[in-house]
Amino acid sequence: MENKQVKESTSAITLSVPWTARDVWLGVASLGVWWIIFWVAAFWIGPTVLQENLGLAMGVWELALVIPAWWFTIRKYKSGWSQLGFRGFRGETIALGGGLLMVSFAFNLAYNLFLALFNLQAQADLVPVLEAMSSPGWLMITGIVIAPIAEEIVFRGFFFSGLKQRYGWVKAALISSGLFAVLHLQPLAMLPIFILGFLFAYLYHKSKSIWPGVVLHVTMNSLALGAAYTVAKLGF
Repeated sequence: MENKQVKESTSAITLSVPWTARDVWLGVASLGVWWIIFWVAAFWIGPTVLQENLGLAMGVWELALVIPAWWFTIRKYKSGWSQLGFRGFRGETIALGGGLLMVSFAFNLAYNLFLALFNLQAQADLVPVLEAMSSPGWLMITGIVIAPIAEEIVFRGFFFSGLKQRYGWVKAALISSGLFAVLHLQPLAMLPIFILGFLFAYLYHKSKSIWPGVVLHVTMNSLALGAAYTVAKLGF
């Protein structure tokens, strides 16, 4: 009985971080500036060159997202990477996340069917983009590896954990998920992306680790990009 109580008490511990909600909002402002710089540069480069190098450009975009997180955590407070969520976790968290992800997929299916009634689609079609590319290597690496890790560091490790100390985990999850949805710049996809962001924030809250979110994020992106590549290159 005593061991069970100790186990429950340990699992309920909220790990504090040195950065504050103010640091998070400064990080959000920094990302806003980076968003403007990136799209001005993209406009200057031109759509043709950008499309040919889309994978590399998106890789740079995703890696740059981590800079504010690093600046306001590791550099400012001398924090370790473990405070950004690079910690071990229990395997059952993945099972929990997988079940919740299935619920999310069911919602996405219903949502996309609803949009189809109005000849709309939630997300941009990647098939024409992949068909136009001679080599989609960078796009695949960015989508499957770089983006999941970078976005989990920023939105769960930095934003969510910093906001949680001031607002509580539910409000922090709502805010960080909203920012996560907005960053993807796809208005019709904001609702399903928001739900995914909340799911990942919940898993971080439960496990104190970004890895469950990374694993599921990688899985989801791999399925989406793999399906698009199959259609684009193999004609299925």
